[in-house]
Amino acid sequence: MLGQQKDLDLFHYIIRVPKEQSSFTYFTLESNEGLCFYSTLDHEKGQLFRDIDIKGSLDFQEDVDHILEILSRSFSIIFLKKEIIQDR
Repeated sequence: MLGQQKDLDLFHYIIRVPKEQSSFTYFTLESNEGLCFYSTLDHEKGQLFRDIDIKGSLDFQEDVDHILEILSRSFSIIFLKKEIIQDR
């Protein structure tokens, strides 16, 4: 219907990476512009990890999964959340 926005399914991940690898993770996601949106969740000073909230279209989920799989060959990536959500 005109005037109504269609619900969209998105993938939603929260991943945990070592603090020293967080900048490279951000750089890699940013260099693949348009695949997903990400932000760092709040953390306490001195923590040795960073939690990253990632959301994107299901059209690009396989691409993001591939990037994260490649990164996980070099350092630990722990999935704290892996779900499908609706965006309005």
